[in-house]
Amino acid sequence: MIGFLIFIIAVIIGSILLPIGFIWGVGEAFYRRGWKSGWNRISDYFYDIALSIDQLGNVTCKELFNDTLISHKSENKFGNPDETISSVLGKNKRDGTLTKAGKALDYILDKLDKDHTINSIDQ
Repeated sequence: MIGFLIFIIAVIIGSILLPIGFIWGVGEAFYRRGWKSGWNRISDYFYDIALSIDQLGNVTCKELFNDTLISHKSENKFGNPDETISSVLGKNKRDGTLTKAGKALDYILDKLDKDHTINSIDQ
């Protein structure tokens, strides 16, 4: 029950503070560093946010991904909050435990960024 309450509180507080924090972060990058170096900071900022969303997706969709993207014999499951979806896909590609859907997603990611999932493996 405590996990559910913490989840509700996190969603409520996040709904209020995340947009404010995002606008503040973007504004801070340009205000403190100017337009030229501000863009470099924004790029890093967006990358960090994308990484966090990826990790959130790994946790939130773990049951869906474990059932559809990897075989049941896989030792590398989705759901670790410190790991990205691509890292888990890369480990399962390496181990030969991707399903057809997992292979299709890996193929798409590979077209966008050569060897993306293999290069994304967290040790």
